[in-house]
Amino acid sequence: MSTHAVSRRPSSVLLFVLSVALLLTTSLAHAAGRVEWKSKEAKEREGGSWRLEVTIYLGSAPDVPHVPMKFEFQPVAYYERSMVEGDKLLERVVPLEHRQSLIEGVDVGFLDSGSGKIEKRTRFTFKVTRAHGYEAGEYKVTIRDGRDGRIVGTPTTLKFQGENEVIDRRPMVFTGKKKDKPKDAEKKEDGASSGEPAKTDEAASEPAKDESASSDSAASEPSDEGGSEDEGSDGPPPIEEKPGGCGCRFDSSAGEAPLGFGLLGMALLGLLARRRRAG
Repeated sequence: MSTHAVSRRPSSVLLFVLSVALLLTTSLAHAAGRVEWKSKEAKEREGGSWRLEVTIYLGSAPDVPHVPMKFEFQPVAYYERSMVEGDKLLERVVPLEHRQSLIEGVDVGFLDSGSGKIEKRTRFTFKVTRAHGYEAGEYKVTIRDGRDGRIVGTPTTLKFQGENEVIDRRPMVFTGKKKDKPKDAEKKEDGASSGEPAKTDEAASEPAKDESASSDSAASEPSDEGGSEDEGSDGPPPIEEKPGGCGCRFDSSAGEAPLGFGLLGMALLGLLARRRRAG
């Protein structure tokens, strides 16, 4: 009997260890819960956002109505759009590695508004936007319980459909076309090639101004030749003013009229005197 008892002990111990391990595994999985995404593909909405809906199952009802949770979005692929030679738009999926996760911290409610009880299951809807750094591509999403950091459910890959900014990858072409020179530069080059200095508009206008000024001054000032001709002419010599006078001048035409009347009066008086003597 002792032999049979000894042989049964290892089997009983192994069975006990397996039972304990199974219970622990079941309890941990039951405590972590699970998640179900309504759709693993989300279309981009107006304004550059994606709307996500997930159902979260916990192992048991939480002790608080709102549980803080973290949604970690790790980029794993990028939807690239590029313009290549021939103006063709090329779209391809670019794998990404070792990218930093985008984290969204939210409070998930487990309170049933109808019954007022805290449930272990809830449906949660939220959205992510391009303004927060999201782009069209694929993301590995991990949900963590904010109270202890445990992962809820299993990580899931979601696809964000949409159109990213187009990258221009067309080759650059250098035609080497000669630029047209301005007309002023062509005139300067023509003057330099002919050996004559090129004149600018300002330089051309200055001699014209000098010539007009010299002609005006020549017209306003009497020349020496004109003075010599006046001296050699037959006209009366110029009247020189004597010092010491009053500086007043009388019009000669005004003085000749009274003198003529006086002579005529004297002649009439003499004629009348002769008639009286004769009579």
